[in-house]
Amino acid sequence: MAENAVRKVLTERLAQRLVRLGLSSADLTDDLDLLRSGVLDSLGFVDLIADLESATGKQVDLERALDRRDATTVANVISLFTNA
Repeated sequence: MAENAVRKVLTERLAQRLVRLGLSSADLTDDLDLLRSGVLDSLGFVDLIADLESATGKQVDLERALDRRDATTVANVISLFTNA
């Protein structure tokens, strides 16, 4: 799946959470850390990965992916599904 398509799915999945936090899709910049910013908690992050796996048809090794320091940024999440 192309990067823009993954970004669109990610944005759709997070839309309600963003509204509750007073944010918009424009705030989902590549360097935004979804956990540190409070957009998601750890369970929400795992749910997001599962949703993206379903949407893209790709499985990711979440344990290996989380070894990166920037593992929970928007850019890294997108790269999991465009480079998998």
